[in-house]
Parts: sequence; C-alpha cells; structure tokens
Amino acid sequence: MHVVNSSHIITKFSIMKQKKNIVFYIYLIFAAITISPAILLAQSNGIVDKIWNAVGGKNKWETTKYIMFTVSGNSKFPSISGNRKFLLDKQTGNVRFEGTLNNENVVALLNVQNQKLNHVYDENGAEMALQTYKELLPDLIAQYNIDLKVLSLPITIMASNISSQTSSKIINAEKLQKLDFSNFLGNSGSFYVSEESGLVKRLDIDNKSYLVNGYKDIGNGLILPTTFKGSSDSITYQKVASFTEMEPEKFKAF
Repeated sequence: MHVVNSSHIITKFSIMKQKKNIVFYIYLIFAAITISPAILLAQSNGIVDKIWNAVGGKNKWETTKYIMFTVSGNSKFPSISGNRKFLLDKQTGNVRFEGTLNNENVVALLNVQNQKLNHVYDENGAEMALQTYKELLPDLIAQYNIDLKVLSLPITIMASNISSQTSSKIINAEKLQKLDFSNFLGNSGSFYVSEESGLVKRLDIDNKSYLVNGYKDIGNGLILPTTFKGSSDSITYQKVASFTEMEPEKFKAF
C-alpha cells in the first residue's frame, strides 16, 4: 500500500499558493501603473475642458479673427518703451503696432508670419525709412508674441506641455487646481485654476508669482484676463477688444 506524505502535499500547496499571490501582486502593480496615469490624464483633461468653458469655449477663440490690445509692463527690450498697442489679424499674421521705438512715437505695419516690416510712419503719418527700423523687427515680433501669449494665457498655456500630475491648494479661500507646465514663454512653472469656475487665477514662472484677474468679455463672448499682479511688477492690458471684421487699410497705411 502506497503511503502519501502529508507534509509533502502541504509544502506543494504552500508553493502553489505563494505563486498565485506573486501573480496577484504583479497584477496589482501593473494595474496601478496603467490605470493611475489614465486617471491623472482624465483629471487633467477635465481641467482643460473647464478652462475652455471659462473663456467662452474653443469656438469663440477660433472664430475671433482680429484682436486689439494696449498693454503696459513686461517690456523685454530697451528699444521698446511705454505703452504698446497692437492690432492683429490672426489668420494672415498682419500686425499694426502703435508705440515707441528708439524713443520715437511710430506706427509700424508688419507681418509676424513672414517676419517682414512693411511700413513705418511717424506720429503725424509721414512715412519713415524702413532701414532705420529693420534691425528692431526681431525685438518687436518677440515683444508682440510675449504680449499676446500673456493676454491669452488660459488658451496658450494649454499648449505648454502640461503635466498630468495635479494637486489642490486653497488660496484666498478658493480651492485651486495646480498644474505644472514645461514650456510657456520658454520657461517651466505652474498655474492654478479655480475648480469651480475654470479661470486661471495664478501663474508661477521665472521665480515670480502673478495673480491673474480682471477677466473681461472682449467681444463675441471671448473672456480673457487683463491684469497680472506680481510682488515687484505688474502687467496691465488697459484696452482689449476682438472683432470679426476690420478695415484692410489698418494693415496697409497710416
């Protein structure tokens, strides 16, 4: 008669159980690795949807053809001083600039897509020599890009490589969602979005913090911020308006 060794059976059962447990734990780890990013991505996408809704909707931005704004602060180039006024055609890249270049009040007509300076006039409408101002064109285009991206912060920051990692923080009795970005105006940083309204309320960039406020309907239901207040400097957009039509002459002559 063959005698079964009970200890051998128990040992074999224990090994099988351990293998099953290992497989189960591996499954849990795999699930955590694959599911967590999906949850974070869904949370991030949910915030992006809130931001679009807060500014009036993606369609409002896409159907806005012309934007005019006057801005002070955040001047990055010595050649450009004082308040700056820009009128832009989003589709063609035509821009009308009114402001101070090299201490002269001028009106400059340029195209930011092909980086061409077409005309420069003095404050009385007399045309000036282009050669005098061509060397300033890179500065003027760079300043324009900065000013436009800051004004349209809620929209442009969504294309700044936002991290899927999010966290919440209470600021001024308001619950805000913090998101990190790696490429806005060439810098990394964070921005804070109201979980209730979807409005961007704070921007941390270049070792500075700015409170974002002054949201206004600039036309056609498009809502953008107009004030960025930092501890040592501020950026203010005094006049902002959007249009669906504009006289072509604005981009062709004084």
